[in-house]
Amino acid sequence: MLMALKYLKHWFLIWDLIKYKTPMNNSRLSYLSLFCLASSLVLIQVGCGENKTQVELDRALDNVERISKKLDQIPMDSIVKVKDRLSSAKDDIRWLGVDSNVVFVKADVKVIEGLSKASRFLKDAPSRYIGLMNEIDRCKKQLYSLREVIEEGANRDALGDTIDDNYIKTNARLEVEAVATLEELVDETIRLIRLGLEADSAGWGAIDSLLMAKKGEWARGVSGNETETGL
Repeated sequence: MLMALKYLKHWFLIWDLIKYKTPMNNSRLSYLSLFCLASSLVLIQVGCGENKTQVELDRALDNVERISKKLDQIPMDSIVKVKDRLSSAKDDIRWLGVDSNVVFVKADVKVIEGLSKASRFLKDAPSRYIGLMNEIDRCKKQLYSLREVIEEGANRDALGDTIDDNYIKTNARLEVEAVATLEELVDETIRLIRLGLEADSAGWGAIDSLLMAKKGEWARGVSGNETETGL
């Protein structure tokens, strides 16, 4: 509202200046031409002043929405299930590894490394996802707040600090940079999840077979021990 009043005031100033400087013959056409000229000059002011900062904030908000859609495409339910399955497999490897009835050979190590690789990529995926969702919400709130400050012409923020052009430009720059960093983090998270799911898909068959073989070895060992004890 304040910005609109400011531009209206500029319009009247430009109109008065043109009337004063330009000889008039009381021609309707001349007045119409001057009116159009004055309006055009004000529109140019509005377009340019419309604030490069406000345009940047709107663009940043569009980017946040786009980033949010990227994050929505992450199959978190599937990832949690894969993580739980890998975690259970790691627990089985641990107790089988310390049991005297089970012997792991060098070829088994490569299979276990595949399990570790998938687990490593997916390890903190849920917490990263929650953190990124929270950052998206924070960015949206900050960007909307800054845009509102510009539109309403506020001169004090919630903390009582003075709002001027430098305040707006500095905070807008920080938030635009935060959105760029957010997208980098989202892209990196998506990359790690993709690598983890690919590693799981490529290696789970071998891991499952190894576990079945070692559990069978363990069961035979336990059975043999019990037989010897019985004898």
